[in-house]
Amino acid sequence: MEMNLMQKQSLKLAMTQELRQAITMLQFNAQELTDFLSEQSLENPLIEVETPYNDYPSSKIKQQTTVGGQGMELYTRRTETLQEELVSQLNELKIETEEYRIIKYLIYNLDKNGFLMESDEELIQELNISFVQLQICIEMLQRFEPAGVGARSVKECLLIQLNGLEAETTIANQVIDLYFDQFVNKNWKEIAKKLKISLPELQKEIDLILTLQPRPGLNYFQDQVNYVAPDLSVEKIGGEFVVLINDKIMPRLKVLSEYSSILNGQHEKEVSTYLKDKNTQVNWLMKSLEERKSTMLAVMNCILRKQIAFFEKGPANLKTLTLKEIAEELSLHESTISRTCKNKYVQTPYGLFEMKKFFHQGVSVDGEELASTSVQVFIKQLVDEENKEKPLSDQKLVELLAQKHGVEISRRTVAKYRDILRIPGSSKRKRFS
Repeated sequence: MEMNLMQKQSLKLAMTQELRQAITMLQFNAQELTDFLSEQSLENPLIEVETPYNDYPSSKIKQQTTVGGQGMELYTRRTETLQEELVSQLNELKIETEEYRIIKYLIYNLDKNGFLMESDEELIQELNISFVQLQICIEMLQRFEPAGVGARSVKECLLIQLNGLEAETTIANQVIDLYFDQFVNKNWKEIAKKLKISLPELQKEIDLILTLQPRPGLNYFQDQVNYVAPDLSVEKIGGEFVVLINDKIMPRLKVLSEYSSILNGQHEKEVSTYLKDKNTQVNWLMKSLEERKSTMLAVMNCILRKQIAFFEKGPANLKTLTLKEIAEELSLHESTISRTCKNKYVQTPYGLFEMKKFFHQGVSVDGEELASTSVQVFIKQLVDEENKEKPLSDQKLVELLAQKHGVEISRRTVAKYRDILRIPGSSKRKRFS
């Protein structure tokens, strides 16, 4: 076998650290971008990051953003927890020390719904008390507000609330106590037959039950609240829609003034090389920030052109749109469009929307493509306006969508969209007067 050397020319795209950095920055939202630049400033002494917000005390946060002259003030305050409210009521009671200890222990073992999750056996062992003592203390706890707290299930919670009402609740009690499964599944005819009452009479009892709170602790449950500030906004200026970037929430980058004069001075070779490298890094970051801004504006302007009916008439007019369409029009890769839209929000005349919400597969409507979310809006409108005594079947919804909106879809598709909207079937929406 003969061995020889050959030269061959080829082109390759090298994924440099700077390029990877630029791609990463593109998919960051404003807060993530601020955190990233702050990390870079720890490694590069030349970088100064101006963040949009200062830190506020954790007990009260006030955030204010201005988009196109419209200010938004968002507040969150620490409110009383369920346990604090119950302990406050406990402190007002004149009871024995042992009862106080048991009830306080029970209070701090409630879940976020306000339910006791441990069994009697576990509580008796943990508290080293008798069964009778436990039941007395649980009954005392169940008389606290909010009504229904201290129950072990939704069924028991509803019964506690019904027993606390001044109105006559005998039939409602029977519905929950004896036919809870049928109640959950809305088998009204079966319940009415077993109770030997008419459907209109049963409807009155159902309406009463629906005024109760099945999870009384949720009103006190404090989940972490995340506030979203829009990265972009679309406003009508001079009769035309315009895309604006929300500079108020964007971090700004600059070279520290202390180092500006040093960069131009005479230094040892190592110092000079170090400063030039760090200065190059700053310039690259600034360039990446500008490219990120221009890409976001270009993508949103393209979305605006494609979805102009949404901005003029509302969410029901959202058209079908894919990442590929935007990528081809802007001569960019689909992955670039996807990164640009990731975790970004847009303030529109109809509220705050995530950028990716403007991309949808659709259905055919009079020769045009309409987004599936628009069809869901139509379905919800039809259900909201229906006669609840004669709710619309899925087949009737198919017919009305075709008649009123020119949307031709199958009954199975209607059922799928109805499930997405958490709208029960017609038999479970039926009311009796």
